[in-house]
Amino acid sequence: MSTNNSKKNTKTAPPKATPALRFGVEIELIVKSKTKTHADFPGLALELQTHLAAARVSSHIGDVLQKDKEKYQDWNITEDITLTSAPQRNVFGVELVSPVFLFKNQDAWNSEIRNVWRALERNFDVQATTECSTHVHISPAAGPWALAQLKNIARTTVILERCIDAVMPGHRRINPYCMSNRYNQGYKEFEMSLICSDINKAKNEKVLARHMCWCSKNTLQGAITGATKDFVHPHFRWNFTSALSNKQTIEFRQPPGSRSALDTILWVLFATSLVRWAVVGAPALDPEQPARLETLYSAVKTGAEKNMVRDVDLLMGIFRGVKQLPEGPSDLKGVSAAEYRKLEAEAVKKGMAFEKYKKLVAYK
Repeated sequence: MSTNNSKKNTKTAPPKATPALRFGVEIELIVKSKTKTHADFPGLALELQTHLAAARVSSHIGDVLQKDKEKYQDWNITEDITLTSAPQRNVFGVELVSPVFLFKNQDAWNSEIRNVWRALERNFDVQATTECSTHVHISPAAGPWALAQLKNIARTTVILERCIDAVMPGHRRINPYCMSNRYNQGYKEFEMSLICSDINKAKNEKVLARHMCWCSKNTLQGAITGATKDFVHPHFRWNFTSALSNKQTIEFRQPPGSRSALDTILWVLFATSLVRWAVVGAPALDPEQPARLETLYSAVKTGAEKNMVRDVDLLMGIFRGVKQLPEGPSDLKGVSAAEYRKLEAEAVKKGMAFEKYKKLVAYK
């Protein structure tokens, strides 16, 4: 992509007093043991824990219903019930949740993520299907987010949403588990300037999270929960409700499933770099002007430099071949034929007519 800064809305103010960051990453995978047959998930999880221990990675087998009690001191192995498991074929949906890492300790967390993937690839057949995703939780190293910081991140993510979409595969632009913040039920009829004004007026973190993650009762999440009215839900590209939980993080949910250690590391670098810039760089963004890829490129690069990322060029390779998307809500026009067929298969698995499923996952 071009990085010519002569276009509109490409001015990015360099961060000055941005906070050092910490993060955690969640890796969703379809996993099958290469050497053992397991009747159920606990058996698979125990084998994985054994291989991680051999790789000098501390882990425990967690309970998906006890997430709020997690201490995030080592890797948590849980069954992911949103992924398609097939115990009769020795195949299981797995979520690996990392401990909390200080971003500045790059050698340590890079090494640990690579060791996790080495244990996976040596001992299991691993797939990252379109059902899978990679989530990155981010918070300041010194404590919880300040409201002003959250507002800057919120403005950045809605203004640059279509630019971030361009970096993603088509299926991550319409996935119901990472819905659009920009086109959520509360903001979808607003001009960008009104959205940013509303964000600026938020009186507290709860109000901001509510406005950024306001979900229609007519979405897939509404159907799953049986909602009779619109409601707050975490399944948006940027989950601000996590800032209200014991995690006190912002969660970036849009990245696709990781296929390797490098994928996981790149999405961590992308998310933390953009957030590092956004904390003080957001005022440089003009909501009256269409966002450009060059703006996102510059923001990520500047944030990476502030984070002292070791290989900025490696990170910026994520933009290679990326093209500007048209303004407006996502639809199925940007989805490839293969991705379209996968959506049809998803509708079948969910027992829904495809036309109904399309209305739930697309925005127009």
